Parts: sequence; structure tokens; C-alpha cells
Amino acid sequence: MRAESAPIVIGSAGRRLYLIDWFRTALEKVGLNSRIIIAENDPTSAAASYGDEMRLLPPYTDPTYTEELLRLVDDFEPKLFLSANDYELMQLHVDTNIAAGLRERGIFVPGVSPAWQKGCADKLHMSRMLEDIGVRTPMTVTGSEQDRLLDTVGSSGEFVVKHRFGSRSSGLAVVTANRLQDAIISSAKSVRRREGSTDTLDEVIVQPCAPGSEYGVDIVSSLVDEGSLSGVFARRKLRMRAGETDKAVTVDPAPFADAAAKIAHAAELSGLIDLDIFLDDAGAASVIDINPRFGGGYPFVHLAGADVPLYYLSQIFGIAIDASWRHYEYGVVAAKYQETRVTAHGQQSSDMTRDAVEVA
Repeated sequence: MRAESAPIVIGSAGRRLYLIDWFRTALEKVGLNSRIIIAENDPTSAAASYGDEMRLLPPYTDPTYTEELLRLVDDFEPKLFLSANDYELMQLHVDTNIAAGLRERGIFVPGVSPAWQKGCADKLHMSRMLEDIGVRTPMTVTGSEQDRLLDTVGSSGEFVVKHRFGSRSSGLAVVTANRLQDAIISSAKSVRRREGSTDTLDEVIVQPCAPGSEYGVDIVSSLVDEGSLSGVFARRKLRMRAGETDKAVTVDPAPFADAAAKIAHAAELSGLIDLDIFLDDAGAASVIDINPRFGGGYPFVHLAGADVPLYYLSQIFGIAIDASWRHYEYGVVAAKYQETRVTAHGQQSSDMTRDAVEVA
């Protein structure tokens, strides 16, 4: 019988049951008997009952979130804390010093530096950070600065409008110059207002459409030597649904290696982050977004042979593995599909669902 090792915690997994499955498979590959603890604020989410154990946490905005998370850590003494939620990551890395405190306790918390976490959440600031390290990105302005953009790039072609602090393509519109003002106003109406913001137009960004085809790119750095690039995975997007890649084909990551290395180093990256990149006919790559977590595009490269969960386990438990974890087949087309699972029963499920709606 295998000895039990320290558990791992996956927070805010939501609908990403595949991530739990792939960590289970990786544990079997390395011969570890380790529990997967799921941390959720909705006890009836798809992932909540899918792990070996679930711990209910308050929403990241709740004043008791930090206290309850630290209680979880004290109770389980995990080796890894992984979150799949952008806003929870802001709480961990920026709004508090939780991530740094966990690392001091010997718990691996994948992610980027606080400065880059903040930059990834602010698409205007992110564009400037990318420019500063020599990574190509479209000119980006706020909704109130559209005239400056048009004066610089001209009024031909199409423009992208979206929420500056949004997630999953919130507030997104792709329009020509004659419809740009209306699109900005419409996007601003649905913006998530921040404390201290005075002009909703400044909560919206505008960019010229990047030329070429859109790709999703995962870059991976060591969990023990942050900033050192370990792997790059890429797929060309074939279809999108609700802001997430729905169908894609895996491709050679070579065109994205230079940008990946620069970002990994500057962001002090540990673990995996997801990039959205356009590649033009001349082979020039333009980064348009960074998600500092496992993104919705990772499954396409995993199904083609990559295995980042295995790499994570090798790093946090000090297990030697070969380089096959970063090898994957090019030209593999995959598409997502929907499944449904029961997550609660009876009167208790009604109470749990009501409570989850009240705190959402």
C-alpha cells in the first residue's frame, strides 16, 4: 500500500472536472497516494463533490475569506494550492499577502509576481508592461481616448472593445470605426464598477484588431526556480464559445517561444499561465491577453500529449521525470462537449443552492 503524501488543494475549479481527473492520473503515474481537496464557495458546483474532500470557503470578497483559507491550510497541510479563478488570484497575490505567506510555509502557489498579477487584471496596464519588455501587443487606450487611437492607427479596419478589468471576453465587441463610439458606450453600461472609478468609459479599452489568426499559448515555468521557462504549448483557435476556446488544433509553439521567455522572466512566473496571441502572415506574434492560471485552452494540448499536472507533482514532491511531459502531437483537433452530474440531493440541496445564490 502506498504511503499517503501531503494533499493538494484546487480552488474554484467550477466546471473544470478534467483538471481534477488529470491530477489524479498524474498521482497514479508517480505512485503517490495524495488527496485532492476542492475549495469552493458553492457546495453544489460541478467540482465541489468531485474531489476526495471539499472545504466550503466564503467568497473571496468576504472579510472572513483569509481566515477560513488559513484554517483549511492548517487542517490539511497541503503541498500545493492552485486556483482557477482570476478574482481569487487577485485576492491571493495582490489584495493580501496570502500567497507569499503560504510559500513561506512550504506550500507551492503557482502564479506571477504581484505586479504582473495586477497587470494581467488591468488590460491597459498589461499592454504597457508587455511593451516595456519588448513583447509586441496592439495599441491599447481607454474608451475616452478613442480619438487618439484613430489618429494613430487610422480609421480603416476593425477595432476591439472590451472591459478593461473583465474576464471571459466581458463587454466584447468587434466593430468598424463608424460604430466604435456606440460599442464603447454599450460596453461601458455593463462594466463592473470599481471603487473609486469616476468615468465608466475609462473602464473600457479599445484596440485595433491584431492581424492574422488567433492562438492560445500556455507557458510553463519551474515551481522551484521561478522565471525559468520549462515548456511552451500552442493551439490555433477554431471556434469560441462564451469567451472560451471551444475547438482548436495543436500547433508548433516555436513562433511564440521568444515572447514566452520574456514574459516568464519578467513576471517571475511559477507554473502555468495562458496567453492569447495573434500570429500574422509574416510570423510576428502579438499578445492580446494573459490569464495567470490554467486557462480553458489547456485541455487541447493535454489531450495531444502534454502533462503539466505531472510536471507540477514532480516539482513539488521532488520526483524525477523525463521531458515527455512537455511533448505533444501537432495537428490534433479537439472540441469541447457538455456533461451534467448530480451535486446534491433532497431538501439539503435546496438550502445549499439558496445559500450559494445569496452569497454569489
